[in-house]
Amino acid sequence: MRSELHSAEAPVKWGILGAASVALKRVIPAIQAAHNAQLVAIASREPDRVRLQLSAPPAVRIYSDYESLLADEGVEAVYVPLPNSMHAEWSMRALKAGKHVLCEKPLALTVEQGLSMLQTARAQGRLLMEAFMYRFHPQMLWVMEQISEGLIGAVKLVRSSFYFDLRSRPQDIRLQTTLGGGSLVDVGCYSLNLCRAIYGRAPLAVGARVYAPARGEVERAVVAFLDFGEGRFALIDSSFELPTRQLAEIIGENGTLLLNGPFTPGQVETTVTLTIGDQIIVRRFPPSDPYRLEIEHFGSCLRTGRPPLLQLEESLENLATVEAIYRSAGYQWPPD
Repeated sequence: MRSELHSAEAPVKWGILGAASVALKRVIPAIQAAHNAQLVAIASREPDRVRLQLSAPPAVRIYSDYESLLADEGVEAVYVPLPNSMHAEWSMRALKAGKHVLCEKPLALTVEQGLSMLQTARAQGRLLMEAFMYRFHPQMLWVMEQISEGLIGAVKLVRSSFYFDLRSRPQDIRLQTTLGGGSLVDVGCYSLNLCRAIYGRAPLAVGARVYAPARGEVERAVVAFLDFGEGRFALIDSSFELPTRQLAEIIGENGTLLLNGPFTPGQVETTVTLTIGDQIIVRRFPPSDPYRLEIEHFGSCLRTGRPPLLQLEESLENLATVEAIYRSAGYQWPPD
């Protein structure tokens, strides 16, 4: 998907649809720090709040509606950090406006929506990628390399958890049914993405239990068992009602890889503990910004036509797994 109007060295000109916290605190600084990106526009229905909170160059155009940003011919790529229920609609609007799209996870609420997004991207000849920034962190790249090279033998079990406590924030958008909230699609999707990346395929079968305070409310916790066939399994759990915690344990026939903080490591030193027999090795990684690495990767793919690390087929399979987990637990999805 090489740009017809820009050289391979020209920075990608980015626009942001919405002023979500992840955009203001993580992605916009990442764009400003990236060697091949330039922030040129932001759209928010609260433009004054954006001006107060954002430390952006005066040249950045701030729009009070999303349509105006999509009509801006100076914007090449759009980052979509809107509530989950709006991902499909606004990503497809951006694609039809000729923009490349980096869409925050989850790509969509359903496989049907995701397939429409894929078809739109291909019809428009534009790049669309789901934003799982953790996949670009050096610790995760190293872990995937060790698995590929057989360091711990064939992987037979993955255990992964991601929790944080929203009980004191009842108005949080992640607890709103109409906005596509829920622990699985907000944080459990990281664990699903990891399992799919490790095994290289979707699970053959799933079993799950879901906790929701009442019928029609957003689920607050999910526990799921995934069967990938040939004796390969995964156990994942997510919650909005437990202290912050994230963990991934990858168990192979010859050893184990343990990651504390695999998904949102922050810009601090991270470690991966490798255990093979009686030998324990701690591999350390210096502070790194996975958001910047993700932006640079996307821009490089846009300019060169190289396929992105995260393929849309992978995203569609993960959406199908989300649906299967909810269906197994008897939880209605998508919400009315």
